[in-house]
Amino acid sequence: MGFSLFEKNKFWGLLALGLLFSAGCGSKDKTDLKNLPLPPTVDGGLVNGQFVQVDYGFGFPIPSKWIYLPLSAEQEVDEVARFLDANRQMIVRVSVILRDPSEKFTSKICTDQAEDDLKNHQFQVEKKDSVKEWKVDSGEKWMMIHFKLLDAKNAEWADEEWALSNQDYLIVVHATLPEKMAETEGGKRLFTVLKDSLSRLTWYMPIGIRGISSDRFELQHFTQEFCKALESKSLVQVGSYFDEMYPDKREWDSWYQQVISGNPKTFDLEAQLTGLIIDGDSATVSFELTRKNNDGSKPVKFDRDFKLAKKDDAWKITLSLDKN
Repeated sequence: MGFSLFEKNKFWGLLALGLLFSAGCGSKDKTDLKNLPLPPTVDGGLVNGQFVQVDYGFGFPIPSKWIYLPLSAEQEVDEVARFLDANRQMIVRVSVILRDPSEKFTSKICTDQAEDDLKNHQFQVEKKDSVKEWKVDSGEKWMMIHFKLLDAKNAEWADEEWALSNQDYLIVVHATLPEKMAETEGGKRLFTVLKDSLSRLTWYMPIGIRGISSDRFELQHFTQEFCKALESKSLVQVGSYFDEMYPDKREWDSWYQQVISGNPKTFDLEAQLTGLIIDGDSATVSFELTRKNNDGSKPVKFDRDFKLAKKDDAWKITLSLDKN
């Protein structure tokens, strides 16, 4: 079907843009950008147990019971988050530093930058270990250096400096713990837990000037979840995405029931977004739904086009744009 109601030139131009940013209904490639609901703050926040930085598009799980401190005027310009462990012993600062992408990020550069940062925070380096590298699931690698420090009052601290290079910026994590605490099993466990969290770093589609608009970010989540609902074979789940004033709801329900007719165990459904045009608080979308029967018969494909509208900060399907 496609967007037969729209001018072809406008459709193909905007469709290409829509597909460029769209994650569809999921991907098997670990390096693909993923989507989350829009986080609670403009710059980032906690979503389902993960810290998500929306401007740069990355996130990682936060250990259970750790404390997230919202950004304040006291924090530094490049700092995007700060955490404390449950007992408020370890301080973890997360920063994003812009860099020249043509310059290779080496272990020496990592070490030099880490020492400069520690000196700027009035620490004296007593001992430093060699750089260690840890890969994340998406293929990038963290560089980590363990330091022993003295502060201005000669108090001893253990410190780990983590850095990961991505395109034109560095993600830097500074984790500091009193040396006496770091020597205990509990202290060692804190550093282990932090390592586990950072190794599970995930990339997301950034919003703002580095990525996409908040409307497109929200719509990607809406369309992704609608695809999952279509694949669920549940009329109730699918129905929750339609506006209560949707004029053709009875016809839609009848059509979907026909698509899912038969024993649910004998077929699978696959849904994907094939087009997206945004116009303020409204949007036009196109989906493809494929029924694959287990008997080896040819898959059956369906195309459906809809009008969406944003009402009370939530997107809903408001109108069918199909010819029949």
